Amino acid sequence: MRSPNFPTAQGRLTFDQVFDPKSNAFGFLRLALAVLVIFSHSFPLGGFGLDRLAVFTNGRYAIGSLSVAMFFVLSGFLICRSASTSRSVPRFLWHRFLRIFPGYWVCLVVCAFVFAPLMAFAEFGTLKTAFSASWNSPSSFVLSNAALFHFDEFSMGGILFIRPNSIAGLLSHNPVPGVFNGSLWSLPFEISCYFAVAAFAAVGVLRRARFVVLGLFVGLWGLYALDCVNPEGFGRCFPFPGMKLFVLLFLFFSAGCVCFLYREKIPHSTGAFAISLIALAVSLPVGAFGLVAPIALTYAFLWLAFTLPFGRFDTKGDFSYGIYIYAYPVQQGLALLRIHEEGFGLYFTCSLLLTSVLAFLSYRLVEAPCLHLKTANLATFRRIAVSPVAQLSETCPRPAAARAIS
Repeated sequence: MRSPNFPTAQGRLTFDQVFDPKSNAFGFLRLALAVLVIFSHSFPLGGFGLDRLAVFTNGRYAIGSLSVAMFFVLSGFLICRSASTSRSVPRFLWHRFLRIFPGYWVCLVVCAFVFAPLMAFAEFGTLKTAFSASWNSPSSFVLSNAALFHFDEFSMGGILFIRPNSIAGLLSHNPVPGVFNGSLWSLPFEISCYFAVAAFAAVGVLRRARFVVLGLFVGLWGLYALDCVNPEGFGRCFPFPGMKLFVLLFLFFSAGCVCFLYREKIPHSTGAFAISLIALAVSLPVGAFGLVAPIALTYAFLWLAFTLPFGRFDTKGDFSYGIYIYAYPVQQGLALLRIHEEGFGLYFTCSLLLTSVLAFLSYRLVEAPCLHLKTANLATFRRIAVSPVAQLSETCPRPAAARAIS
């Protein structure tokens, strides 16, 4: 139960007191992050080089990668809350499944059987090219990636990465050749975080031993610091493909978890927010950004989530997931049509508009109907089997926009 919204004995509010599960800026920030990913990807996909942050840091950080990291912070906070309040671990995992997989599966099908033929026609003048390939056919793209995880190699990269990410050799002349949907790489990492939270919930860590999550964050922070200070040494200690991404994303996810679990101890302070921004600005040019960001950037972002006046922003729907999973193939298609040759502004604008349409359709036609099943039980499925449309609307109340993804 939330604490009343008044200052503590020390005269300051805490995250616990200002966090309102029904009114917060998480929806707005998720959408902003998704747009920033499109903006960042527009540079390489349109042949404009790296985004400005990547140029400034010599490729160490990019607007897109930091946006994904902030996705994981928000997800860590909200997913940890969901696991802590869920009636059971299976119910928690069911909710996570509905949030990720239906939209993801439909995206794979759309990429393979709608985008690929259209791109084949634009590139080669015939639809058949997409279906005549003996390798990386549209069907293999869907089937190989349907489970998100791959166990064909004994390495972290072989387990976690989306593969194959090309279809029938298409897009071979694009600025980023061959890659059909490069945004999907983060989903296996996110699912892995969900399983980790589920395991912690199952053994009682979230309720009775939250220090374990804090210790995990500290350990990951140490590994990330090693990579920042001595990347060659990190590579020798952990010679696994994808290990750096694993540490980065799990670090920021665990940061969000820690902020939820210790929310009654973290002050909601404008001064702390300003100090965090100053620390980030100072650390960036001196090469210490990676050491400061896990705390300062996490704090600043959650402070915004509790402070910005966008509590009802996503009442009509949360379109950020659809924007994230559809933007990359849209941008590749526009590059194939040479829209990028008309300039960055037009390329980015067209990318955002077309992706927004697909995200709207994804939410209305796939994600929201599936979210109706979050409270479903066996009896619900029996009634749905008898009368799918009528019974679904009667037995499963329409969920509010997924502000808390729970």
